[in-house]
Amino acid sequence: MVKITQRPSEAAYYAANHIPYIVYLNENNRNDSFPNGSFCVEKLSDIDAEYMDKVYRRTMGLPWILIETGRLTIREITVEDVPRLYELYADASVTKYMEPLFEDIQQEIEYTSEYIKNIYGFYGYGMWGIVLRESGELIGRAGLEYKEGYNGLELGFMLGKPYQHKGYAYEACSAILTYGMQELEHKDYRAIVHTENTASRKLCEKLGFTAITNQQTEGTQYLEYRIRK
Repeated sequence: MVKITQRPSEAAYYAANHIPYIVYLNENNRNDSFPNGSFCVEKLSDIDAEYMDKVYRRTMGLPWILIETGRLTIREITVEDVPRLYELYADASVTKYMEPLFEDIQQEIEYTSEYIKNIYGFYGYGMWGIVLRESGELIGRAGLEYKEGYNGLELGFMLGKPYQHKGYAYEACSAILTYGMQELEHKDYRAIVHTENTASRKLCEKLGFTAITNQQTEGTQYLEYRIRK
């Protein structure tokens, strides 16, 4: 159950006791102080079942389920996913064009916990898990992130080797771009791809991205792809 309140004292009680709640802002309380991280609305009509589910899940430490496609569920990564991520990243071909996970799994767990709190909690989006709907198996991750110096959002993606070349990456990324346009209301997107990463370059082109610039970082060549939805 999710509570709806107009009062700071009630909101403080709910926050202290980890009770899901929404603050209804109106003329009578606009100058009041509410707990950090409160979910606030100015119109009660903005509160629907999906919004209440997100409030409940965030308060209870459960991942948001963002997107469902024919074969996939796109949801937030959890700390419990970390061991599975190590399995997916174990193949050298997966990390050939991207940074690996921390060598120490405890560091990765701490990083993931902070990511959930600071990125999901602040932005409401980030790198998400790609899950097979039929089995519930985590097969990779993809998502959108804010990068300083760029006004749009950056698309990132990876799949475990056994799940590549099956259309999963395109299915996930195309749905994520649609979500970004419709739900996050962003129009501009980019992807940074290693010049030798032929598979990712083909995926970007299939998604409608256009390569616009070459970049070099520590001697490594990258292409910047962009698209406007």
